[in-house]
Amino acid sequence: MKKQAYLWLILFALISLLSAGRLSWTAAAWLAPIFGLRFWQTFDGPAKTRAWRFFLALWATLSVAWYGATPMWGPAHFIFMGFNAAVGIVPYLLHEWVGARLRPAFVATLAFPLAATAVELLTVAGSPFGNFGAEGYAQFGFSWFVQLTAVTGMLGLTFMTSWFAAVMNWVWTEWENGRAWTTGLAIHAAVLLLVLGFGAVRLATAPPVESGVRVTGLTVHHIDMHEMMPLLTDDVTAFRSRTQAIHADYLAETAVAAANGAQLVVWPEVAGIGVAEDVAALLAAGAALAQESGIYLAIPTMTLDPTGAEQGINQIHLLDPHGAEALTHVKYGGNFIEGTLPGDGVLRFVDTPYGRISAVICWDTDFPQTIAQAGAQDVDILLSVAADWEGIDPLHGQMATFRAVENGMAVVRQAQGGWSVMVDGYGRILSSASGPVHQQSALVPTAGVSALYPQLGDALGWLSLLGLFMLAGWARFGR
Repeated sequence: MKKQAYLWLILFALISLLSAGRLSWTAAAWLAPIFGLRFWQTFDGPAKTRAWRFFLALWATLSVAWYGATPMWGPAHFIFMGFNAAVGIVPYLLHEWVGARLRPAFVATLAFPLAATAVELLTVAGSPFGNFGAEGYAQFGFSWFVQLTAVTGMLGLTFMTSWFAAVMNWVWTEWENGRAWTTGLAIHAAVLLLVLGFGAVRLATAPPVESGVRVTGLTVHHIDMHEMMPLLTDDVTAFRSRTQAIHADYLAETAVAAANGAQLVVWPEVAGIGVAEDVAALLAAGAALAQESGIYLAIPTMTLDPTGAEQGINQIHLLDPHGAEALTHVKYGGNFIEGTLPGDGVLRFVDTPYGRISAVICWDTDFPQTIAQAGAQDVDILLSVAADWEGIDPLHGQMATFRAVENGMAVVRQAQGGWSVMVDGYGRILSSASGPVHQQSALVPTAGVSALYPQLGDALGWLSLLGLFMLAGWARFGR
């Protein structure tokens, strides 16, 4: 049995390589845990040996799958992945401790999904990375299933994929032992079909996008921060000359977009990089252009101090057709990495003829509990400007689309170095573009759609934690 168990461990590791990180394949996220559970159940050696073998396999898998996709390189990446592997092993430990005491009862299959969901809830809460890398992101493109996030958020995806793996492992075991398994499989299949049916009906009844605001996203330059930052300190005159030219190009392209019918123009993160004086001049020029063209203009700025005496500040400014600043947002996600002043995490919004609009920046979008403020405030369009690196493209852009379904709002993501996309409140792609320089344009709905997640929040996660305690109590005392 030990040799067979190692086969399941190898299959788990190989399939896991395709279920997360840079190679996210939807089906792999459903299949990999099945073999992980088979290894735990069939390994007949010491418990500590089993746990260490699994930890090492998971650590290696995560290290390879996420290399280049985390903001850490070298030894720091592997240390970070070791921490994630230690967290990732917890649902398997709890499944074995709780489930083993309840098998062969079908209720034993709930131990793994309850544990996986509860662990994700607790690890995401307070994490400086948000839920970046959550299991559910591998389900991008599985539109029927993703609609579940409108009710449960991402935790619903984790619960369902984990329960599927636990049920398949249970069926496998019951079949091998000649015990009845059809009733349990039928129960799980009914729940899964109910979830997918909900998604299918939700999408089938979604109205087509026939009216809205004409939005244009512009990425005119690829700004290399590794090149710009040394220039700021070594030759501030050259830095200012470079950034002023970038600003002029963005303003010129915006004027063209407005002449071509754009009503809302969005630039990517750090498009407005510069020293305070030049950022102020850019915003004044942008306000004049917005007023002259009668458009809303979203300008992200990165204000830097060449002396280093003050922290940089990463903001987005929404200028209205009167030339006034209708909304300002300071980035709150990932500031500890880029060294900028962190925002307060409070989302602002403004009511416009094109619906209620809010705005965030890049890593902000990876905090679903914070973005849920937009859903609770009935925001219709969320602007999400970003600057990605190669390792997280297009994964990071795909992650942003989940916020649209969770909150029933359109998301307009304009990125440099990554995937730009516009989606409606059902997650349907309205436009997309990528490359060092690109442009996208689409008619974006000005009214949101119904979603329960902003009101329910992570209730499923807390219920899973409660359910896990109850199941553990039953396993310990009730049997």
